[in-house]
Amino acid sequence: MLPYSPLLSWIIPLAGSFLMPILAKLNRRIRDWTPFLLVAVSSIFTFSMFPDVYNGYSSDITVWWIPYFNLTAGVLVDSLSVFMASLVSFIGALILLYSIGYMAEEEGLTRYYFFMLLFIGAMIGLVMADNFFQLYIFWEIVGLCSYALIGFWYKKPEAVKAGMKAFIVTRVGDLCLLIGILILYFNSGSFNFLALKNQLITGLLDVSLVTNVALLLFGGAIGKSAQVPLFVWLPDAMEGPTTVSALIHAATMVKAGVYLMARTTTIFSFSTSYMPSMALVGAVTAFMAASMALATFDIKRVLAYSTISQLGYMFIALGVGSSKGWLASQFHLMSHAFFKALLFLCAGAVIHTLGTRDMRKMGGLRKHMPITFATFIIGALSLSAIPPFNGFWSKDMVLESAYMQGGDVGYLIFFIGVVTAALAFA
Repeated sequence: MLPYSPLLSWIIPLAGSFLMPILAKLNRRIRDWTPFLLVAVSSIFTFSMFPDVYNGYSSDITVWWIPYFNLTAGVLVDSLSVFMASLVSFIGALILLYSIGYMAEEEGLTRYYFFMLLFIGAMIGLVMADNFFQLYIFWEIVGLCSYALIGFWYKKPEAVKAGMKAFIVTRVGDLCLLIGILILYFNSGSFNFLALKNQLITGLLDVSLVTNVALLLFGGAIGKSAQVPLFVWLPDAMEGPTTVSALIHAATMVKAGVYLMARTTTIFSFSTSYMPSMALVGAVTAFMAASMALATFDIKRVLAYSTISQLGYMFIALGVGSSKGWLASQFHLMSHAFFKALLFLCAGAVIHTLGTRDMRKMGGLRKHMPITFATFIIGALSLSAIPPFNGFWSKDMVLESAYMQGGDVGYLIFFIGVVTAALAFA
C-alpha cells in the first residue's frame, strides 16, 4: 500500500472541505474541480490497500491514546474496511465529476462542495474506524451533512422539511446506537472492536447483556439504513439535488447501517435473537418498499423505495448468520452501489432535460437521449436481477443463503425475497 494510506484516505476529503471557501475566492473553476481531484486521490489511496488485504494483511493502527479513559483512536485495515472505503471514494469521485456539469448553474456551490467533501471524508473515516467511539463521531458527521445536503435548496419549504425529517428520524436510531455503545463501554472498559471480540471469546462479557446491546446497535442501523419502522425519511430526501440522492442512496449514508451490522455480526453472531430479528426486519422492509414503489409516479421516489427494498435484502443476508450470507450482503451492497448510482444520475439527466419528475409525462426519450436511454436500461436490468448483470448474481446469492438456512424462518424469508424480486422487476 502507499505510505499512510489508511489515514490519508479520509483525511484528504475532510481537510479539503475546509479549503472550499478559500478556493471560491481564488477561482470558481478551481473550486469546482478540486473536490473531484481530492476524492480521486483518496480513491487511489484506498485502492492501494487492496493487494495487501488480498494477501491476508490486517492491522489495527493506533493514532492517539487517552490513558485515563482507556480511549484510543485509530484505523482498522481489513477486508471489510478497505472494501467499503474503496466503494465510497470511487463512487463519490464519479458523482463529484458529474456534479461539475450538473450543478454548474446553481447558487451556493461552495456550501455544496464543502458538505459533499465532508460527507465523503466522514463516511470513509466511519468505515476505517477501529472502535465504536470514533465510528459514532463520524456517524453523526454523516448525519449532519445529509441534513445540510437534503435541504440544499433551502428556499424550498419541502427541502427544508425533508432535511429536518431525515435528521430527526435518524436521531431515534442514533440514540439507540449511543446507548448500546455506552453500555458496552461501561461493562468492558473498551470501545475497540478487536478488544470487545476477545472479551466475548474469553467469557469476560455476559452473553445476555451483549444480546441486548446488539439489538440496540441494530436500532441505529435501522435508522441510518431506512428499515421498518424508521424508513419514512428516505423518500422525502429526494427533495435534495439528484447528485446528493445518488451519493446518499448509492454508497454512503444508507450503507452505514449495513456496514455497522456487517462489522458487529462478527462480534455478536452467537446471539439467537439478534440475527433472526435482523433477517425478518429486512424481509418486511424489502417487501413493503417494493410494493410502495409500484404506487409512485415520481421517478426519484421510485428509486428511493427501491433503495429501501434492496437494503432489506442486505439485512436478510446478514441475518441468515452464515459466512455465505455475510458475503452475499457485501456483494449485493457493491452491486447496488453501482447500479443505483447509475440510475440516479440517469434520472438526473432526464429531470434536467424535461424539468419534471412525473413519469406519466415522460416517454419517447430514446430518440432524444440515446446515451441516457442505454445506460438507464443497463441499470434497470441490473436492479431487476436479469442475467448477466451484477444484480442477478448478488440477489441470487442473497436468496440462496436464506434458502440454505432452512427451517420455517429461512423458508419464509426466502419466499418473501422471491416475491419482492418479482415486484422489483415490475
